[in-house]
Parts: sequence; C-alpha cells; structure tokens
Amino acid sequence: MNGSAGAAVAAAPVAAAAPVRAAVAGRFAGLAVFAGCTGVATASLVLPALLGFDPWVWLIWGREALRGALATDGSVAWKPLPVLVTAPAAVFGDAAPALWAVVVRACGLFGVVLVVRLAARIAAPRGRAVAGIVAGAAFLLTPDAESRWVRHALQANIEPVIVMCCLWAVERHLDGRRWQALLLICAAALARPEAWPFLGLYAGWLLWCERRRWWWAAPAVLAVLAAVPVLWFAGDRLVSGHPLSGAVVAQVLTASTPTQRWLLAIENIAACVIAPVWVAAAVCVVWAAHLRRGLPAALAACALLWAAEVAVMAGVFGYAALGRFLAPVSAVLCVLGGVAAGWVVTVPRPVLLRAAVAVGLAGVAVPFAAPRVAWLPLQLQHAEERSAYERDLYAVVAALGGRERMLACGNIAIDTVRPAVEVRPAITYRLDVPLSAITHTPGPGTTIAQVGSPLHAAMRQRSAGDVVLVARTARWAVYTESCGSPG
Repeated sequence: MNGSAGAAVAAAPVAAAAPVRAAVAGRFAGLAVFAGCTGVATASLVLPALLGFDPWVWLIWGREALRGALATDGSVAWKPLPVLVTAPAAVFGDAAPALWAVVVRACGLFGVVLVVRLAARIAAPRGRAVAGIVAGAAFLLTPDAESRWVRHALQANIEPVIVMCCLWAVERHLDGRRWQALLLICAAALARPEAWPFLGLYAGWLLWCERRRWWWAAPAVLAVLAAVPVLWFAGDRLVSGHPLSGAVVAQVLTASTPTQRWLLAIENIAACVIAPVWVAAAVCVVWAAHLRRGLPAALAACALLWAAEVAVMAGVFGYAALGRFLAPVSAVLCVLGGVAAGWVVTVPRPVLLRAAVAVGLAGVAVPFAAPRVAWLPLQLQHAEERSAYERDLYAVVAALGGRERMLACGNIAIDTVRPAVEVRPAITYRLDVPLSAITHTPGPGTTIAQVGSPLHAAMRQRSAGDVVLVARTARWAVYTESCGSPG
C-alpha cells in the first residue's frame, strides 16, 4: 500500500464521522436555542399579563382531566393539544397557569426564531442576514392590523404553538427528519382543524416514500392519523357529551349573511401581513420559479390553502375568521417576503446601489409598518391594564373570605363586558369550581360587576333591601342578594 492510499484509508473514518458530528452539533444547537427561549419565557412571567379566556378554560379542563371529571359549559370549543399539556401541568397545582404561559411563550419565541432561520436558509448566501431580519421583524407585526402576535403570546393563546409546530415541521422535513415532521404536523392538527388536510397529504406522501418498509411504516402512519379524530371527537364527547359539540360552539357567525362572512374572511386574510409583504412574497415565488426552485412555491401553496380553509369555514359554515387563525399564513408569507428582500438587496453589484435599493424598500414599507409598530407598546399597555383587573378581583375575593365565603351565597354571576368576561374562567379556576358554577346571569347569590358597566349601574339603582354592596374597588363592585354579606 503506497502512502497516498494509506492516508486515504486513515482519513475515511474521520470523513465518515464528520456528518454524524455535524448532526449531533446541530441537534444540540437547536435544543440550546429552545432552552434559551424557555429561559426568556420564564423571565417574562414578571410582565403583567392576563391569560386569555380559552387558556383558562384549558387549565380547568386539565385539572378536571387529572381528577377524571371533565365538563364544559359550552363556551369554548374542545381542543386536544392544550389539554395534553395542562393535564400534566395540573400536578403542580397553582403553578399550572405559569407553566402553561412559559410553554406557550417559549414556543412563540422559538417560532420567531424559525421564521428567521427559514428565511435565511432559503435566501441566497449573501442575503441571508437581510432575509432573516426582514422576515422576523415583519412577523412581529402580524397577524392583524393591531399586531396582536405579542398579545397572543402574553395571553398564552395556542397560536404561537401552532406556528412553531408548522414551521418546525418544514425545517425537519428539509433536514430529512420526515417522521419528526409528521409528528409536528399532527401536533398542529390537534389544535387547529385547518391542519388536517396537511397531515393527511404528508402522511400519504411519507407512506409512499416508505413503501418498501410498509410493514412498519403503515401502522405508524395510521396510528398518527387515528390519534387526531380520536382525541378531537372522543375528547369532545367526554367533555360535552356529544362528539360534535365543539364544532357547533365554534360557529359564532351564523347570524350574519354568507356575503358578510366571506367579506370578513377576505379582509382578515388581506390584513394578516402588511401589503409590502404580500408583494414581496409574490416576487419570491416568481423569482424562485425562474431559478427552478420549488420550495417557495410549495410554501406559498400551503399558506394559500390554509387561508382558503379559513375563508370557506367562515363563509360557508359560519366559523370565525379571526386574524389569529391565520398566524401560520402570516409566518410563511413573512418568510417568503424576507427571502425576496434578501435577494433584491444583494443582487446589485455596486455596494452603493445595494444601499440605495435597501433604503428604497424601507421607504416603501415604512408607511404600512408604522401603524402596526405603534400598536406594539399599546399591546403591552393593554396587557398590564387587564392584568390589573385580574389582580384586583383576586384581592376582592380574598377580602371577602376566600373560596368558602364566595360559594356560601350560591349562584355567582360576573359581568359580560371586557375584561370581566375574560376574567370569568380565571376566577373559576381560582375558586376551583366547574365552568358552569359562574354564570353571566345575575340573581340570588353573588354578583360581580365591573365598575362603570351597565350591570354596575343597574345594581346601584336597586334598593338596599334587595341587594347589598359587600365590596367595592376602583374596578369591581360585588353585591349579594338574598344571602346577606359573605363577610
């Protein structure tokens, strides 16, 4: 064996081990990023924020699932994914709300990281930094005209988790981790029905790719597919007594006409990103087709299909077409828009021309982005105000003697204005009672009125013999009827 042949043989194990080391390093790097997001999410608990209506209901369901007694009052449609998290979190007692908030906020932060990474990955090498920065900044101004992405993360809504699952599935697919991608799509499908077609299509494609190993691939794929209807419909049957109860609860637009519902859906789809992002995403798809690159077109097709599902479900069936339901669409469009920005800025050869193009693009985008940027501090301000209402109500309950005294008067009713209506499941959770135990119908018992509301005015006009004011703060007034003061 000559020297060169010996060197080649000696170098072979090192060369073979290089991809393995790179894969291991990449895996730990991803875990490190997610750990960092979790750390930031944990630190964010110091920010004042009121969890949303739905998250509190999921926390109640999680606690009830742990106790083996799930029930609903019909105010929230069933979703399996949140309860799969809140049920084990309920083991930690009063820390469960904080744990859920950390999970959602960590997923939301990681979702932004994925937007940046995907845009940088698809863009040309010289434009990766620009693509990532533009995509991430644009995404923070979604998914509606009021830039509620920050609010959804603070309120611990499910949309940050869905966006993370969708984008991570794309990244895992590009990395060749198809089974991981399938599980991530399945997780998204356990939170939004719009993900069901994507799960079916990807599962069929994966089964075709694994046809030579069908004997184990087919059962695995079928198990993943079966988990979605079982957890959706069997879970709904367990909670409400009917497997399609959640589908009925979610039909909140049936009073309006189909035309009105279609127009609302189209309006919300158009507003899910700013206009320049729509244009940039279209440019990205066209330019990628010119370069014979199919990934941008595939991503755009997925985004349009998801948006079409939201529109059809609203226009035809009367489901809501809220901006947050379009969060995955916003994320994909921002990725494509960032890629386009990276290409456009780096194509010109002279550096001065590149700078001029960048300044020109920024000048075009600023008028569209400025109103949404102005909403970002307002979202934080609104979160603080809503949190103050929640803290104040907890203080009132404690001053009245806590859970036992509140329940001693029988019926408990709370106001229907905001944020009182959103505090209802929060106080239900804190009092450790079923959702049906606190209503919006005043009567004999305890009535919690938000100061300045019509209910508050009506209660003040009633005679002292009928109702008794037992607590009053700047935000809440608590009255009892036919039971005296709970204190």
